[in-house]
This record gives sequence, C-alpha cells and structure tokens, in this order.
Amino acid sequence: MIEPLSPLTATRARACVCALLLVAAQSACARQGPNMSHDPSTDPGTAALARAAHSGDLADAKRLIADGANPDATDADGTPLLQAAILRGDRRGFETLLEAGADPAAAAANGNTALHVAAMQDDPTFLKTLLARGLSPDTPNARSGETPLFNALEARNDDAIGTLLTAGAKVDATDRYGATLLHKAARINATGWVVRFLEAGADPTARDRVGATFQPSFFRPRDAVLTPQARSDREKVRAWLVQRRIPVEDKH
Repeated sequence: MIEPLSPLTATRARACVCALLLVAAQSACARQGPNMSHDPSTDPGTAALARAAHSGDLADAKRLIADGANPDATDADGTPLLQAAILRGDRRGFETLLEAGADPAAAAANGNTALHVAAMQDDPTFLKTLLARGLSPDTPNARSGETPLFNALEARNDDAIGTLLTAGAKVDATDRYGATLLHKAARINATGWVVRFLEAGADPTARDRVGATFQPSFFRPRDAVLTPQARSDREKVRAWLVQRRIPVEDKH
C-alpha cells in the first residue's frame, strides 16, 4: 500500500512540476524564435494581402498596404510574398504584388531575390517580367553574391540562362568566394555550359579564393564515368585551351 505524501512533500512536488512545464514552454518559444513574427498567418493584414494578391484584387491589395500590410513580409521560412508566389507558379498573385509595390529586390533568408527564384523556374514569365521591369540580370544574392545565372545553372535551366545572357548578364560574374560560372559549371558537371561559357568569353584563367581555376573540377571525373556527350565536351575544352596555349590541368 502506497502511503500518501505529506503536505510539505506534495507542495514541493507540485512546484517541481510547474518549474519543468515553464522550462519546456520557454524552450519551445526559443526554438520557434523570431520566425513567428514573420509568418503571414500570424498577421491578419499580411494574410489578407496574400489572399487579395492570389485573387488578383489589386485595389484591395493597395488598400491593405495603405492600411499597414507589408508587401515584402516573409513567411516562417524567410520567403517574401512575391517569391512565394513565383514558387507556387501563381502568375496572378505575382503580378498583383508587383503592381501593388512589392520589392523584387527584397532578399529572402537565403539571400535570393525574386530574380534568382525566377531563374530556376520552368515558366519563363516570371523572369522575363522582372527583366522587363529593369532589374539587373547581375543582381547579387545578398549572402553568397551569386547572380541569377548561378541559380539558372544550378537548376540546369537552359532557357533561363539564354534569357539572362541575352539581357546582358556577365559570364565572368563571381560569388563572394571568387568562384565564376565556369567554376560552378565544372563542379556540377554541366560540361556543355563550360563549353558555351568559354565560347561566350568567360575567362578560363580566373581563380577562386583558394587559387584554383575551373579546370581541377572539370577534369576530376574519370572518362569512364562520363557520358559520351560529356567526354565530347571535355575534348572540346581541352582543344580550346591548347589552341590558346593555356596549360591543361588534366591529371589523368
């Protein structure tokens, strides 16, 4: 038979339980952090603006902004409303937010602007609309310094790369570590774009922060693991370098 706790012991037990619950609650709040204040779902004005934009109601969107809704508010992941519309493929919401005053240069938590996000989408409408509004095709990522061409290359979005190059994007753009598009194309084994960037005037001797050109990454994979097209691209690059008397850094 279990004996009942004394009044003093019971009081102490209740106090311990309360203290543990308080610590757990504080820990949960700490984990949620500042993102809660940026989540549109916690701000009625911003949530209403998102709905108005999605429905294409420009007048209502402008009214909500005039009343204090932030057109550049971010969600819990740090993504601005305009970028969220692009990611959803929501053309109407995207265009409404732009017309209502959303800033396409506003950076997400990862540093991307709307142009960077648009460069990764299959739908070319978003990218072309932003460029037509005068955004620089060389707009840097706020954190990495990468231009939208890096994003388009990462997504293997050939159409977006072409659109950006036609808009005047620089083929010698670098990120904050000094890596060029050639470096990135070589790292991700986009051999065709290594060829095309070289032909477009990219500097084959450019070195990143550690002093490497694009060649170590480009020539690192063994021929045996390459596709026939990649092997052909490799030979084109080798011939291109030899023709210009640039030392080939192929260690195989």
